Amino acid sequence: MVGAPLATVSWLTSVMSGFLVLSVIVYVLTRVWTVVTYMQETMLVYQVVRQELGPLNMLVLCIRRMLEPSVLACYWVTLFAAQCWSNCLELVDKKYIIQDTDWFVQGLVAMAEICESPLLLISFCVVVMMVSCAALILTQSLLSTCGAVAGAGQPLLQSGVTEGVVAFVLGLQTGLTDMPMPGRVGALSIILFVVVASLLQSCLEITHPVLLSLPATNRRLVRHLVPLLLTISLLLLPLGMVYALLTKVSSDLWTLVIISSCLVTAVQAMGSLATYILFVWDSLLTVPSPYMDDYVYYVKAVTRGVELLLALAVVCGGFYESVALDREWSMLNTLVLVSHCYFNIYSRISQGWALYLARRETSKRLSSLHTATTTELATHGDVCSICYQDMESPTAVVTLCSHFFHKNCLKRWLVVQDNCPLCTKAIVAEEVKVEDVPVDTVEIDDESDLAEESVDDVIEDAVVADNNKVDSPVLNVEELNEEPQLRQRHVGDGESVSHLFDGD
Repeated sequence: MVGAPLATVSWLTSVMSGFLVLSVIVYVLTRVWTVVTYMQETMLVYQVVRQELGPLNMLVLCIRRMLEPSVLACYWVTLFAAQCWSNCLELVDKKYIIQDTDWFVQGLVAMAEICESPLLLISFCVVVMMVSCAALILTQSLLSTCGAVAGAGQPLLQSGVTEGVVAFVLGLQTGLTDMPMPGRVGALSIILFVVVASLLQSCLEITHPVLLSLPATNRRLVRHLVPLLLTISLLLLPLGMVYALLTKVSSDLWTLVIISSCLVTAVQAMGSLATYILFVWDSLLTVPSPYMDDYVYYVKAVTRGVELLLALAVVCGGFYESVALDREWSMLNTLVLVSHCYFNIYSRISQGWALYLARRETSKRLSSLHTATTTELATHGDVCSICYQDMESPTAVVTLCSHFFHKNCLKRWLVVQDNCPLCTKAIVAEEVKVEDVPVDTVEIDDESDLAEESVDDVIEDAVVADNNKVDSPVLNVEELNEEPQLRQRHVGDGESVSHLFDGD
């Protein structure tokens, strides 16, 4: 109150404080009977439970009720808020000093200070799971504004489980609860970087199919704005994390793994944008480009090649750290490198090589088909049964079963299987090797033996053959009309390619 005497201000403060205290007392007195009634009802319920289940089972039930995810999350949030309040007011003297006054660093310090027991670690992982699930639900909600269904068929409840499990496993492996402060801050920051990198990858997996489907399903470019902004954000955020790691965190194996994961996410987002631009360009053409499948394949090949180089960089950095720098090497680091080599190097190389062999084999098989002429297409008078577009002479082929398709459409189909999309017959004739044909060789010692065969023996053989034809069972109509089974494409040493080409 400007200009009021000090005595008046003091009196008004006392009056307001007294009024607040009286209001609290009145509210508590009015709720006392409700609290007592609730406690009586709860006691009766637990008495019935103890009589039905026994004391031990009732204790297990109480513990399970206390360890509900919502209860653990509320417990952790309450402790985190109290710790932040204590740090802001400096209520407790600390043996260490954090020079950085940034709010993010102060929040990270508060998180590290309360992670002192396994129960608090579990509570922290539950909070991470809930926050990740909320972020993925928000991403799906934003993508739904453009008319596309993001993550159709995927349960939302399991969306944040991966991030929560990753945080829990890393917390156990690093011994987070046993670390002294301020060393716990560095370990927790690494765990959070890993969780955020995994969350960004999950968001990109949801955004990628929606972004690529928009050029074909929605021609209004305004509807493309939200997925585009999300993809650009998923490109810039990992790069910002890499910059923060390189400038504020010491370099070790875990830092290399996080940097590699962030760069892989950024490269995949860049590949999604490049593929989206190709699809938009193709949708604006009057006649779709016949080489679009090759363009998409090249973009994906470059993207996966960069991912492979990043994975190799992590492995080389890990070995350099263990051999050249003579740092302490643990079994955990060995396990990380082995799993990284298998999932990020061997799997990528094997999948890429299988796709390359499938495309090369498909090109060879397509070259053996007859190219449809203008007269044949005019007589056919129909569109391609795969893309429903008109066919022209240089780009259309005829299969052995006399069906017409675009050469590029049939190329994508042949990567999966060899059967015609319409009649399931073989599109390309299989080459029969001489070794596979059974040949009954009959040794004839003397040419005169053949002349000794009498005319009666020949007549007898003919009669027996006629009797066999008469006695042969009659085939059912269902057996004659039975369609041949679909045959999967095999590439290399019998490895089956059971999925469509990624560029489709």
